[in-house]
Amino acid sequence: MKPVQAHENAIAIVGMAFRFPGDACDPDSFWNLLAQGRCAISRIPEDRWPVTELQHPDRSEPGRSLSFAAGVLSDIDRFDAAFFGISPREATWLDPQQRLLLETAYEAMEDSGIRPSSLAGSKCGVYVGISGVDYGQQALVDMASMTAHSMTGNTLSLAANRISYCFDLHGPSVSVDTACSSSLVALHQACQALRAGEIPLALAGGVNILMHPYSFIGFSKAAMLSPKGQCRPFDAAADGYVRAEGGGLVLLKPLSQALADGNRIHALILASGVNADGNRKSGLTIPSAAAQTELMQDVLNQSGLTAEEVDFIEAHGTGTPVGDPVEAESIAAVYGKGRVQPLPISSVKANVGHLEPASGVAGLVKAVLCLQRGELPPMPLAYTPNPQIDFAACKLVCAADGLRLPQSQDRPLAAGLNSFGFGGVNAHLLLQAVAPQSPGRQSPSVPTPPLILSAQSDEALRELAGRYADRLKTGAVSCYDLAYSAALYRDRLDHRLTAWGTTPKELVAGLQAFALKEKGSGVFAE
Repeated sequence: MKPVQAHENAIAIVGMAFRFPGDACDPDSFWNLLAQGRCAISRIPEDRWPVTELQHPDRSEPGRSLSFAAGVLSDIDRFDAAFFGISPREATWLDPQQRLLLETAYEAMEDSGIRPSSLAGSKCGVYVGISGVDYGQQALVDMASMTAHSMTGNTLSLAANRISYCFDLHGPSVSVDTACSSSLVALHQACQALRAGEIPLALAGGVNILMHPYSFIGFSKAAMLSPKGQCRPFDAAADGYVRAEGGGLVLLKPLSQALADGNRIHALILASGVNADGNRKSGLTIPSAAAQTELMQDVLNQSGLTAEEVDFIEAHGTGTPVGDPVEAESIAAVYGKGRVQPLPISSVKANVGHLEPASGVAGLVKAVLCLQRGELPPMPLAYTPNPQIDFAACKLVCAADGLRLPQSQDRPLAAGLNSFGFGGVNAHLLLQAVAPQSPGRQSPSVPTPPLILSAQSDEALRELAGRYADRLKTGAVSCYDLAYSAALYRDRLDHRLTAWGTTPKELVAGLQAFALKEKGSGVFAE
């Protein structure tokens, strides 16, 4: 693969963090879920609302939903409010969507090797795709329970604004709602601001948390949800989508600046675009093949790629009888014509469900991981091609069984990413892989270096020590590299420790003892 080159309009993804169903909270756990062809769709737990009482097999039954199948996050009630300077009283009314965004913003900055405190006062932009007001709906049941924090905790504009406030970021701070395309529309807006030189870097992504039954009931009445509780993209048995929760943020920079700063680069965004269906369709929620085709062609033209140089499409792929054939037709019109080999298409919704306003960022992370690993993972279903899609004529193939992507010394792998809102706002972007980056330094042959860690509480410090011990035990990273990153790329918080050992094994033993509050050696904490 050729080394990274500074394409004029390319945007580098230098950091990313996310929470997806199946406890997929980091690249390794998410890739394992995908590569093993696992489905993380379960059911809304009974402690959120009376699920059993509100479910009914007849869609026409008033106030009932056909299904409460969903991709669900665990531990959404857990939040370290003090870490972000939020009082317990305010945290009570803080929408879990805002909580998740704060966590992933911090982690995305750390993943990039940029200390969060170093961005204070910068013109870093924040662009968040968000639609749901589920948590705030609780106040409608008992308006006497509302406090001074109810509005700031649940107004959608505050989802982006709170990130800017917490980290003292001075660039644009925008919440975007275009339904299911929200996170990719937010990402496009961030890319445009970066390309125009308005801001030096940006956090962009989306979030969705399922905290109230009303949307399930509404989408059930609209015949959008799968009665079987399965999401089957491009499959003959596709009968609707499955809702899901989660979210993520990526940290973006112009490629030229990322190269100058020596940032690690996950992937490149070569081009992006947004358009709307208008009335080029038979109904408000019906997708438009003409609009989708027009957008994909525009983005392809911007990218400098040819259709044959796009190796796969991470499709919107909701598993609906209407949406999938329209999307396949649009992809074929732009990327399928003239190909020798059929173009693989796939959709992460088969694994985790449809994250609605955050679905685009879920597809983005999957596409980045596929580019990095050079393969498309299998989808968790016994696949039968949708007979409404002429795959042979379209020069498309659904990569339901997974496949290796063709490697070339002449060009990096490239992927398209689709996201369409049910009101007609469409987003599309083209990603490109980067060659493995050679490290700027070599791990020297020196004794095991001291490891410096910090956290905002003693409990968090002990948990962090245990995580570092687990990481060191795998042998996937050297002690030197881990210590180097911890010392230079993480903020120094109030509770700190220094751990050392003559060997990695001794270092791990000391960290484990500290994590378990046992007597050990080689750890000094303050």
